Amino acid sequence: MICRRRFFLLTLCLCLLGLAACDSSDTAPLPLNLYECDAGEAAVRHVIGALPDLNPGVAKSYSIVLGEINRDGMTPASDAFTKRFEDLKLKFVNAQNLKDIEPNHTIADPETRLPAFVLQLRKLQPTSASTWEAEAGWSYKKEFERLKLSLEVKDGKTSVVKAEKLEGSAK
Repeated sequence: MICRRRFFLLTLCLCLLGLAACDSSDTAPLPLNLYECDAGEAAVRHVIGALPDLNPGVAKSYSIVLGEINRDGMTPASDAFTKRFEDLKLKFVNAQNLKDIEPNHTIADPETRLPAFVLQLRKLQPTSASTWEAEAGWSYKKEFERLKLSLEVKDGKTSVVKAEKLEGSAK
């Protein structure tokens, strides 16, 4: 009788652990193709809204990249995702078209040859059914900033509820 009870309790514990492992609120980062969602858009909009006014009066271009930027290059956001920002009336350039301008290796718009803001959605992960964490940032010439963002879905709208500067040269 005691062995059956122990067996039953052990089986129950293993089943509960198995269910916990299958929990849909897993905090692993999403694959890059899933960054182009409402939470990703809210994170990028927050970064755009917080950009400093560098080189006042000079026309600016913007480019959105997803994930890490490394020697192998960067993953450009899709044109469909970039179209979500049309209401901002900014000039967006697909990241694969950006040019490296010598001698300072400035990332520039290929049409104007002027420096471009590179907006990076580096990491995005759900933390619950209605909350997200993100790392996002920007660079312009030698200036840059990286932020940790907390996002929340409330009444169907995703917004940034907390932003913390992780690093950067911008003041």
